[in-house]
Amino acid sequence: MAYSENGAGVVNKFLEAIEGGDAITFWNLLDSRGKGYFLGMWFYALGNADLSAISHLAEDDNFLKDALDQIIKDLKTNLAALLDNFRVGDLQYTDSHHAVVPVSAGSGEEKVITDHIPLVLELASTEGQYDGKVGMTCWKIDTLKCFSVRKN
Repeated sequence: MAYSENGAGVVNKFLEAIEGGDAITFWNLLDSRGKGYFLGMWFYALGNADLSAISHLAEDDNFLKDALDQIIKDLKTNLAALLDNFRVGDLQYTDSHHAVVPVSAGSGEEKVITDHIPLVLELASTEGQYDGKVGMTCWKIDTLKCFSVRKN
């Protein structure tokens, strides 16, 4: 994800990752609290692994693909109506660090479905993919809010 990525672009990539089963992009778009939630689940599930080992696993593409596969499939099933020719709207701030992006699907003949994907503004990663720009912010999927909306 680039620094210049706007909120609508992040949501578009997120939905495309779900639709295409792209676990790596999906993982990279999650906010730090969401990633922490998954790390905690994996720590609990693996029992005898330490946090360092779990953190290293979360950097392994094959592990992420295996670990997130069913979650992404379930999201794809749950969001099937929304993923069919979705249209991403404009970023709508809810406060200085949070926003939502409306996503619509359907046409004039069908009922138009609209939902909102929550985002949170975070410091961007300092890893090499950002050309040495440190301290910049970027939009991430507000994972816990997004998933809590889905389960209701």
